[in-house]
Amino acid sequence: MTSDKKILLVDDDSDFLESTQLMLMDEGYEVIPATSGEEAVTKYKESKLDIILLDIKMPGIDGFETFFRIIKYDPDARIVFTSSYAIEDEKFRRAKKLKLRGLIPKPFEYDDLEKIVKKYAK
Repeated sequence: MTSDKKILLVDDDSDFLESTQLMLMDEGYEVIPATSGEEAVTKYKESKLDIILLDIKMPGIDGFETFFRIIKYDPDARIVFTSSYAIEDEKFRRAKKLKLRGLIPKPFEYDDLEKIVKKYAK
């Protein structure tokens, strides 16, 4: 199976980043990895991307700040948070109001990830 869909995968955990990238590539997606929020913002501006899978807890600018910067640049960006932490605070509520597409709790099953990608990578 091949796809013309491009996914920006953002996580500071190199093991998670590599294994998730390989799973998505095996399904035919083009995956652009980033290990920081700063790198994610730069790569988003450089590429036409269909969806961003964005970790929340990262050193430097966290996932929330990364989300807000990308949405300011492109209000139609399709962003889904990934996190192993319970999230329900004011920043999360603000992000949902600004079209955050969803939250995938880590660890996740690949089928759950694929459903989200297929739903939002249009």
